[in-house]
Amino acid sequence: MLSAAARHLARREAAIRPFQVRTMASLEQFEDYGKAVFTGKVAEEYLSKHGSSAAILKDPTWVNTHSDTVAMAVFDW
Repeated sequence: MLSAAARHLARREAAIRPFQVRTMASLEQFEDYGKAVFTGKVAEEYLSKHGSSAAILKDPTWVNTHSDTVAMAVFDW
């Protein structure tokens, strides 16, 4: 239950801004989303420098067996 002071502040706040206009978020900032991915030929180039290949990324267990190698390759990327 709200105290009298809290109710007063809530009413005052509502009176100050009775109508709030919502605007749509711009998708412009997401235009490049997904263009820079570490897969395929890109991954192959960097993983080969660390003695591995992009094929390891196809097996989800790479996070347990090759995480250090992938981390170094992504860092170089």
